[in-house]
Amino acid sequence: MKKRTACILGFLLFWSTSNVLAQMSSEPFEFQFENKTLRGLIEKPENKNSKAIVIIIPGYGKTNFVKGKWFGRLRQNLVDTGLTVVLWDKMGCGDSEGVFDAQQPVENSALEAIAAIKEIKRLQIPGSDKIGFWGISRAGWIVPLINEQYPMDFWISVSGTDDKENFGYLLKSNLLISGMKEAEAERLYNAWMLGHKIYNTKGSYEDYLKATQPLRQDSTCQKLFGYKEIGEVTEEDIKKFKEGQQQYTGKGHFDAESGLWVYIDDFDKTLLKINCPVLGLFGANDSQVDWRKTKKLYEETIGVNPDAKLAIQVFENCNHVLQQCVTCAWREDLSATNWAPCDSYYETMRAWLEEKGIVD
Repeated sequence: MKKRTACILGFLLFWSTSNVLAQMSSEPFEFQFENKTLRGLIEKPENKNSKAIVIIIPGYGKTNFVKGKWFGRLRQNLVDTGLTVVLWDKMGCGDSEGVFDAQQPVENSALEAIAAIKEIKRLQIPGSDKIGFWGISRAGWIVPLINEQYPMDFWISVSGTDDKENFGYLLKSNLLISGMKEAEAERLYNAWMLGHKIYNTKGSYEDYLKATQPLRQDSTCQKLFGYKEIGEVTEEDIKKFKEGQQQYTGKGHFDAESGLWVYIDDFDKTLLKINCPVLGLFGANDSQVDWRKTKKLYEETIGVNPDAKLAIQVFENCNHVLQQCVTCAWREDLSATNWAPCDSYYETMRAWLEEKGIVD
C-alpha cells in the first residue's frame, strides 16, 4: 500500500533566493512541542513593524526551511508586502529535535502550529495581533483544524485539499501524462481502488496482494510509484501489513460511496467555521490534487459565509506548486529550465493582502 497523507505534495520548491525584493531581517525561532524543540526563523521587513504575521504550513514530507532556504522566493515576497513570516522545520528535520513522522496525523500537525502561535504571542512579536497562514496541499486540512481552536485572521490556501485522500487521482493523472491510454490507466486505477478498499476495511493481506497485482506488474507504476513484485509472503509481512492498517485507519473513515478515505469527518462543517478572508490559489494543471473538487467545496462552504470573503484564482499552465510546467507531471524535472512561478502569482497575493487591509 502506498500510504500518502494525501498530498505527496507541496514538499517541493519555492527555494530560489534571487532577485531579493526587500531588505529583510532574520532571527531564530523555536518552541516546544511534545517535549521536543522545533526550530525555525522569524523573517520581517527591516526598519518597519509589520501589521500581521503569516505562518507557513508546508505540505507532505520532510522540510529544510532553515538550512535549505526552502520557499525562499515566496518568503521574500511575503516580507516585501510588509508581513512578518514565521516558519519552522518539522520534527526530525533541519535542527528540529525528534524523529520525522511521514504519517503525522493532520490533527497533530494542527496542535504543533498552535504551540508555535502561543510562543509567538508570548514573545509579543510585532504583528502578533493579526495572525494568518500561507499553506500548501496537506495544509488544506491542517489550517481549518487550527482555526477551530485558534481563530485565524486570514488564509492563503495553495493547492488545497477537499475532504478525501488524493493518491488515486495522482496515480491516474500521472499515468495519462506518461502517455498511457485511457483504458489501461482506468484498469490500473480500478486495481488501486479495490486494493485501497480492502486495505481500509481491514481486509486480508492475501486479498490485497491479489487486487493490486496489476500495479506491481506494470513498468510505469513501478517507475513512477515504486510498486514492485512481492515474493514469498512471511508472517512478518502480514504483521507489518496489519500494523499499517491499524495506523492508517486510526483517524477519519472509509467512504463507501466514493471508495476513498476521509481524513477529517464532517470537513464541510469545519470549513463553515472560517470567519476570515480566504484566498484559494490553484494550478489548472495540478496532477496531484483534484483542485476542481476543492474549489467546489470551498465555494459551497467558505463561500457562503460573507465574513470569509472567499476569493479564488486558477493559474493556467501551472502545476501543484504553482510553477509553470511542461508536462506538469508529479516529480517533473524542471531544474534544467529557469524556475518560473505562475504568471501574476505573487502579484495576486499582494493585491489581495492590500485589498483586505492586511498590509498597507
